[in-house]
This record gives sequence, structure tokens and C-alpha cells, in this order.
Amino acid sequence: MAQKFKVELVTPKGVVLDREVEEVIAPGIMGEFGVLIGHTPMLTFIKPGILSYLENDRFIKYAVGSGFCEVLKDAVNLLVVEAHAAEEIDKNEANEELVRLEREILEVSPVDHPTEYERLSDCIKVAKAKISIAS
Repeated sequence: MAQKFKVELVTPKGVVLDREVEEVIAPGIMGEFGVLIGHTPMLTFIKPGILSYLENDRFIKYAVGSGFCEVLKDAVNLLVVEAHAAEEIDKNEANEELVRLEREILEVSPVDHPTEYERLSDCIKVAKAKISIAS
């Protein structure tokens, strides 16, 4: 049995996840990265995508927005804009959200409104992650 460590996932609304897990796989800005107990400490950015953790031989998935990840030898702390557990996602609603966001981004100029364009782009990535992990 693998050794466990603490993972905490926090959004502006509060703590979403606080568990003892065996492994974490996160969407870093340089690509996906995995963490096991004893990992070298680091601080990195998280991009919108899929966060997974291994618990009792089963990977549990979350669709997450952008944020930060702090890796310690015995803990992983993630602070993200939003997080959605796979079992809480309605695939039809996520599809409708994606269609709406793709329509909205067409009306925004990346040159004239770069911040809004980036926000919508991140929301689209989260919506696609939600669709991907929806039960």
C-alpha cells in the first residue's frame, strides 16, 4: 500500500477537497505533473484542466480553473478559481455552457479586450474539462 499525504483544494468559495491521498496529477502550465509523497517541494501555476487524485486504487477527478499549486514533502495545496467534482457535473449543462461561451468569445476582440478574452478562454477550457470527466 502506498503512503498517503494530504491534498487540499481551495476556491474563493472555500475548501472543496481535504483528503489523504496516494497520488495527485495536476494540470501545470508546463504540462501535467504527478506528485507522490516525498516529492521535491515546489510552487507552480495551474492551468484550467483536469485534476486527479488516487484514493483506494481509484482516480477521482475534478475540472479546475487556473490557480496555484504548492507541493510540500507531505502535502499538496491547490488554490484555484473554480473546481467541479466529476459526480456533480451534468454533461448536458456543461455542453450548453460550452456552446454559450464559444458564442460569447466570438464577440470579444483579443486585441481590444485581452483580459475578457483570456477569462472566456479559460472558462471554455474548464467547460471542456467538465464535459470530459462528466459521468
